[in-house]
Amino acid sequence: MLIEYVGHSCFYIVNSGGTRALTDPYDNSIGLAPVSKSADIVLISHHHQDHDYLAGVRGGYQVFDKPGSYQYKDVAIQGFNVPHDAKGGTERGDNTAFLMETDGIRVLHMGDVGAMPDDSFFESAGRVDVLMVPIGGVFTVDAHGALPIVERLKPNITIPMHYKTTNLKLDIYTAREFKTIVNKKHDVSLLGSSKFEITAEQQKKRPRILFMENSY
Repeated sequence: MLIEYVGHSCFYIVNSGGTRALTDPYDNSIGLAPVSKSADIVLISHHHQDHDYLAGVRGGYQVFDKPGSYQYKDVAIQGFNVPHDAKGGTERGDNTAFLMETDGIRVLHMGDVGAMPDDSFFESAGRVDVLMVPIGGVFTVDAHGALPIVERLKPNITIPMHYKTTNLKLDIYTAREFKTIVNKKHDVSLLGSSKFEITAEQQKKRPRILFMENSY
């Protein structure tokens, strides 16, 4: 499986069979180059312009943007309604976290989760191998809100997303606070690249937090 961090909350995931999944593509209003990718699957956590820009997506893709169970060829997908804010979605609307299982790896993208999900979510999610979780605050959980989610799910790899990076115009926090917190009790790696490949057999014995460079 190839995992590429495009930027913001957008990831490009290609499994061993060549099926291409794209999460939360954004437009250029946020300061990054708009996403331009060919995909088979597009997962949209919620319909804000920095998460649902389809004009740059090519190919005969299928969009999944609601909770539910889905199957696309060799990819199983489960969507969960998780809070976009601490007031049951009354401030920012709905948000869907998507669990994608393929190649024996379970990848969970939390979208714009804005508060700790309830116990039923964690029970339903089960084992998570790769977790994408926002840390930038304001519109999502911040560093202190993200860490309890990570520690409850216990993924093998956690990839922080949706935080302030160079050229990003959104007024959210950088990764500094999250790095400070996790460095005290977790293994942290700086990939220095926007891409890596992994198989189910290559997962680490010790869980790690993996900071990736964005490719756009």
